[in-house]
Amino acid sequence: MSLQVRALIPIVAGLLIAASAHAQLLPTWETHIVLSQQDLDMIHSAVTNQVHGKSLGTTASWSNPVSGNSGSIRLMKKLSHKSQQCEDIEYTLRSGGTPVYTEHYHFTSCLQPDGTWKIA
Repeated sequence: MSLQVRALIPIVAGLLIAASAHAQLLPTWETHIVLSQQDLDMIHSAVTNQVHGKSLGTTASWSNPVSGNSGSIRLMKKLSHKSQQCEDIEYTLRSGGTPVYTEHYHFTSCLQPDGTWKIA
C-alpha cells in the first residue's frame, strides 16, 4: 500500500465517524400533516366553490371532524401567466393531533379553457 493511501485512511475514517456522530444528533423524524382523501376533497371543494374567481382577500375554512384536521384558504393575488387568468392562493393546514402542527403553502392556479383550475 502506498504512503499516500495509508495517509488517507485515517482521514476518511475520521470523516465517516464524524458524519455518523452528526447524523445521530439530528432528529430521526419529520412531522408533516397527513391529509386524508376526505380532507383533500374538503380543501378542493372550499377552494373551488368559495375562493376561485372571488375578490382578493377572500378566505374559506374547512374542518374535518373525522381526521381532526382543518385549515383555511386565502386568495392572495390575481395575475396573468401565459395568457391565462391565475390566482396565488395561500393554504394553511392544522393537524388534529397533539401537539397541533401548522403548515403553510402557496400555489398559483390558472383557469383552463375547460373552466377548471390547474396548479401552474
